[in-house]
Amino acid sequence: MKNLQHPLFPLYLFLLLLGIIIPGQSTAQSDAVTIVIDASDLLDEIPSGHRIIDASQLEVPWLFNNTGLLMTTRSNYLKRVEIPVTGTYYLYARSHGRPGSTIRVAIGEQVIPDDLGNDSLRYVQAGTFELAAGTVNLRVMRIENNPILDVLVLSQDPEFTLDDLKARELDEEVTLLREYRIPPSSCVKFGDLTGDGQTDLLVLSRDYSAQAFDFSGQALWSYTAPEKGEEKRRSFEAPGLVWDLDQDGDSEVIHWRQDDEGEWLTVADGRTGAIIRRCPWPTEAYPHEYNNFRLAIGRLTPGYPRHILAFTDMGGKISVTAYDPELREVWQHVENKKKDHLGHYLYPIDLDQDGTDEVVVGTLVLDGDGTEIWNAFDLFFDHHDHADSYRFADLDQDGKLDMVSAHSEIGVFAYGAMSGKLKWQNVSEHAQQLEIGNFLQDVPGPQIAVGARTYGNRRFGIPYLWSQVHWFDPKGKLIRKWPANPLNGNPVFIKGDWRGDGKEALFWFKFRLLENGTGKLYFGEPVYHMFDFMGGPAEEVITLQRDLLRVYGYKNAPAPNGQRPKTPDYLQARVANHTHY
Repeated sequence: MKNLQHPLFPLYLFLLLLGIIIPGQSTAQSDAVTIVIDASDLLDEIPSGHRIIDASQLEVPWLFNNTGLLMTTRSNYLKRVEIPVTGTYYLYARSHGRPGSTIRVAIGEQVIPDDLGNDSLRYVQAGTFELAAGTVNLRVMRIENNPILDVLVLSQDPEFTLDDLKARELDEEVTLLREYRIPPSSCVKFGDLTGDGQTDLLVLSRDYSAQAFDFSGQALWSYTAPEKGEEKRRSFEAPGLVWDLDQDGDSEVIHWRQDDEGEWLTVADGRTGAIIRRCPWPTEAYPHEYNNFRLAIGRLTPGYPRHILAFTDMGGKISVTAYDPELREVWQHVENKKKDHLGHYLYPIDLDQDGTDEVVVGTLVLDGDGTEIWNAFDLFFDHHDHADSYRFADLDQDGKLDMVSAHSEIGVFAYGAMSGKLKWQNVSEHAQQLEIGNFLQDVPGPQIAVGARTYGNRRFGIPYLWSQVHWFDPKGKLIRKWPANPLNGNPVFIKGDWRGDGKEALFWFKFRLLENGTGKLYFGEPVYHMFDFMGGPAEEVITLQRDLLRVYGYKNAPAPNGQRPKTPDYLQARVANHTHY
């Protein structure tokens, strides 16, 4: 008879009389407290060597938030969980493993009676707990033989199902806006190829083939690269751009092509792929290496950004070549240096705020006419000590731009952008990527977030690439690291106006980086790019995982209606010249 005392019983009786509730139907789910602890909630103090894993890597159809935790040592996890109300809670667990692998879970001082993680992926009710309101310790323990934990759920619902769980994926403010199935790729460019004001896609494959899609996902055209040289090209990102060279509203595709006559820098019609014009790619005759072939749009004279910049690193000879819209060479700068000595990308940016771009490539800065402004070749004399990524900001608020370099094993460096004066330096493992902005609370800004890379031994089945966020203040002082140990992967940073409120948010891997410097899982796939994809006041996050490209947005963002003007400056800096370097 105690159910008669439930505060919702009068409502239940009323709905029963109306026939809205069927006798025996459970009402527990609607008002039951449910707490989801997914794999990402355990990452703050992830033990060394433990890994994250997704559904495709595990060869299963689905993981919660597409993220599981592969536990390769016996080191435990401890999570402090807030229990909002006193009551009976059921622990549900989804785990994967094989005979002999185990996980146990303890909540407070009570341990579940049976092992988890010792069978193919399964979802079970693992235990029942009487919990008081307040904080309770949840421990993942007795870890043996590489089990995988997908998710834990504490719920007052005695029948909490997988369907109930799926409804709770991703952060509550995230919504999926677009999804595209594309050829497998790690390089996608964006722009308006069809002149309808919407964002279209250019997918560049590892062999340097290209395929264009419109906003709806309809294929427009494709270019198939020849087999000749494919093995040399496959290890390096393909060069390509989307840009409206003639300002007629339809963007052109600028990319590499090859035929029996040679290799070509090609301007193609965005709608059809038909060649408009071409010139020889500034490289030596094949065979040669394709270490770093990159393209960017620059404003080398006042007005509309209309110059094409080609970066060509064959190893032993590295060039930067500037072209006008008709593909007439404007200038070329050549350095006889080894692979990667000038980094992996070139950055056209107006460093001195005179209305035209300088060109930054490695530790070399060129004026818009190709004249050298400064270099740091004496300090960085070895090609291994190269710049992997640059970002630009006024760190000391003196009104002048500084440039910050993620500089491989050397670490992170800050220079006066036009003077080349070294302002500070610090170590950061193999500094691979970085981003700058005002992201942290109670820390002087702007802050620098560096992707600090470490390497695993592939001969022992350990993933090769790992990364961790190192936070620095504007004077180069290390603030903190997150997570406690690196995560396997090669993640990038993206930033943008997520909510459309004028405030930049920073994302890394699958996470939004919070004001305390830690991460909160927002997406099931690695982030790739962020800009105004939909035509609204907010900027969207693009994720890319092999053949799946998704566009996510802020759930409460105002409806897209073209509020954000896509100026040439915005398109050049945020869209056309996007790079993960």
